[in-house]
Amino acid sequence: MNHFFVRGREHLLACHQGNSNVSFPSVNRHKKTRLSLRRAGWAKKVSDEALDRMLEHAEVRSFSRDSFILRHRDRDRGFFGVLSGKVRFAIPAETGDEFILWDLSKGLWFGSTTLIGNSSTSYDARALVDSEIMEIPRSAVAKVAEEFPEIYKYLFADQALITRIMYRLMTNMLFYPLKSRLALRLLVMIEVHRGRNGSSACLETTMTQSDFANMIRGSRQQVNRVFRQWDQEGIVHFVDGQYHVPSVNRLVAEAKSIDP
Repeated sequence: MNHFFVRGREHLLACHQGNSNVSFPSVNRHKKTRLSLRRAGWAKKVSDEALDRMLEHAEVRSFSRDSFILRHRDRDRGFFGVLSGKVRFAIPAETGDEFILWDLSKGLWFGSTTLIGNSSTSYDARALVDSEIMEIPRSAVAKVAEEFPEIYKYLFADQALITRIMYRLMTNMLFYPLKSRLALRLLVMIEVHRGRNGSSACLETTMTQSDFANMIRGSRQQVNRVFRQWDQEGIVHFVDGQYHVPSVNRLVAEAKSIDP
């Protein structure tokens, strides 16, 4: 894993993998990066000043494909933003298996569950491709949030949303058939990635059918059959690496269905 970092808001955007020469970015470039980090709900709502103060404490690191950013039970880590690449979250088992939660891409954040107290990380976070990740130390987030309480307010709202999603996933996994579990997983990923556009949605992901099977505790063959059926029925189409959902309501109905 090739690590590099540079501190300070003025330097944050000057990092390039494999390039140790650091230049000062323009004001416009800084604003562009701030905007790119506003995909998450909390980051959309906090003031520019609050977000900039957090970015002043950031360290930017590059992670090669399949390297870990966070490991299960890590302690005293910070708050992370994805500047480029993709990150997978999974709960590992002692057997070597893992339960995939979801993947995150550019502009999304993770690590809020360990900001309060010295609680350990409850999942692995692994780079699926070469990725550039920003980390803000836990102590720095707490310090800035004392001055800007809105940070905790909106982070709490985001965490409440994630908790509701996890409850839905648990209920779905325990009591619903495979097709319903797959439909809910797609809906959750669309929600996490802000892929909805009115009544339709689009999700770009590198997940394979085997990955989806892992997420819903099924087989690749079962997942393949469901996707073929949905394609024929016009519920979900897979085109050029994207899942297109013409009607989100129809996919919601699939998620609620108890028919096998």
